Amino acid sequence: MKKTALSVRVLCCALALLMLSATLAACGSPSKPKIEENKGENAATYPYVVHTKSATWYLAADDIALLGEDAFYEGLYQILENQEQDFADAREALKGFIDAKIPPIEIHTDFCNKAVISGIAGAYYHPQRNFIKVFDSWEMAESTLLHEYVHYLTIHCTQQPATYGFYAEGVANYISAIVCKNRMARSVNFGCGEQELATYKAGGAWDESENCLDLPKYFFGTAQVYTMGAMNGMDYYSVSDIMEPRTDPLAAPLIWHVSHAEAACIMAYLVETYGRDTVLQNLGTAPEDFETVYGLPFPEAYQKWIAWNTQKCAELGLNFDDVG
Repeated sequence: MKKTALSVRVLCCALALLMLSATLAACGSPSKPKIEENKGENAATYPYVVHTKSATWYLAADDIALLGEDAFYEGLYQILENQEQDFADAREALKGFIDAKIPPIEIHTDFCNKAVISGIAGAYYHPQRNFIKVFDSWEMAESTLLHEYVHYLTIHCTQQPATYGFYAEGVANYISAIVCKNRMARSVNFGCGEQELATYKAGGAWDESENCLDLPKYFFGTAQVYTMGAMNGMDYYSVSDIMEPRTDPLAAPLIWHVSHAEAACIMAYLVETYGRDTVLQNLGTAPEDFETVYGLPFPEAYQKWIAWNTQKCAELGLNFDDVG
């Protein structure tokens, strides 16, 4: 009788330990989000949805078929590992400028690139219909999503919406790549190919501690490359959201024609020089009225920024020996 009771107690203890181990394991790794059937009007295109605290994902049937279910959901789960923290970082960076309560943003997949703008953009925020659409692949989505979320915050979730062009694109790049860590983009090295990564590694734009591209260094370095004339005569994507030929940077491009990297770093310069509140409170200014806020015309500010950015790159240990 004693042996039987002892055996029962041992068995009970073993079961309890197993249950405790399972509980601890569950606590240590967050559960995957629930894939739900979409019962809305767009269910034919997006048969499934995923709800997170900050976003509602609409998953296109054609995209699932294109990638295959396993690859599609593997990519989705990977991006969701970092999405909430990255979105929270952006909201914190813009605290006091955006609304106190931010509704979840709708995100639609379009890896089949049905939208016309997919030919020149990796993702976009639609201000009239208030959703984000991601194109091409999960890697592209990870590289661009936080930028588009900042568009949502600074255009839809504020009483002073950022104006189209320099201010909207500048603040989106500045917050998503220079202020925030942007784990999503870092996890895929901002979508850079091996040859491009090798160039940035050699130039010092590499985070050795995390073994990935250092986004602030990437942006400051890329902006510097533009000022050095390396892109002269080549087509580039400007803040006017068009591809256009690059002209001599010494002539100081008009505010509508700077590159995205330059706009981000000019924003960093303006924040350091004039203060965060001045910059964020005037994002709704018409780009051509730059002088009314900062007291000098944009071409003159651009030249001052070049000197500032050159010094910044030196402080960051960036080198441009291979730039020609």
